[in-house]
Amino acid sequence: MIQRYGFFAYFSDRPEAGYGFGMYSATHFVVMAAIVAFVWAVCLFYRRLDDTNRLKMVRIVAVVILLLELVQQISYPLFHDGVRVEYLPFHLCGILIFLGIIYAIKPSKSLGEIFYGIGLPGFVAALLFLNWWMYPIVNFYALKSFSTHALQIAFVLMLMTTGQIRPNWRKAWKPMAFIFGIAAPVYVLNLILDTNFLFINAGSPGSPLEAFIEAFGNPLFLVPYGALVVVVISLMYVPWLIIDRRK
Repeated sequence: MIQRYGFFAYFSDRPEAGYGFGMYSATHFVVMAAIVAFVWAVCLFYRRLDDTNRLKMVRIVAVVILLLELVQQISYPLFHDGVRVEYLPFHLCGILIFLGIIYAIKPSKSLGEIFYGIGLPGFVAALLFLNWWMYPIVNFYALKSFSTHALQIAFVLMLMTTGQIRPNWRKAWKPMAFIFGIAAPVYVLNLILDTNFLFINAGSPGSPLEAFIEAFGNPLFLVPYGALVVVVISLMYVPWLIIDRRK
């Protein structure tokens, strides 16, 4: 282990109260505002590019997101006690890192539906109900988490602003099929590794899933959880249904 404190400090290294920036704190809201401004600027810049440079930018953003994830994974054995299986990229946002690379190589309408229908609300939810609030803001794991989700939101929205991703309400089944399709193998993986990827084995503190667990217990909370996913994806497509019906 090279270091235990400093920029790469893991939250368990400094467990004292007040160490982290805190959920829904002033810092949290300032960073969220900065992310909104950043995404807006990225989309504005992207719209001004020609098709060739747009493809280059899509690939750059996808690779930067992947590199951030690689640095995080390498940091655990380098600065701490070894690989942290609970932080392997098997949450939704982590899985979509690799789909982003695939999209950057070969753009796909089906992947576009997945990024919009389940990816975009997932990225936003991760920022609203974040699970890295226990870190100080000037910490790699906090900054990496904010940066990754900001870039993933920008990735989707910049493609939408140019019509490269144009959601089709008739294709809403695709993000639903994707998320439910990966849920079963991830659930089994969680049992093997004693992890909680996709938050399907133990919920997520500070999120609506806590209320589901309190009301229904575990694993029955998965029923309203699954229903919530269907509702969220359906709501994502309502504006596009209205637009198509008005044409």
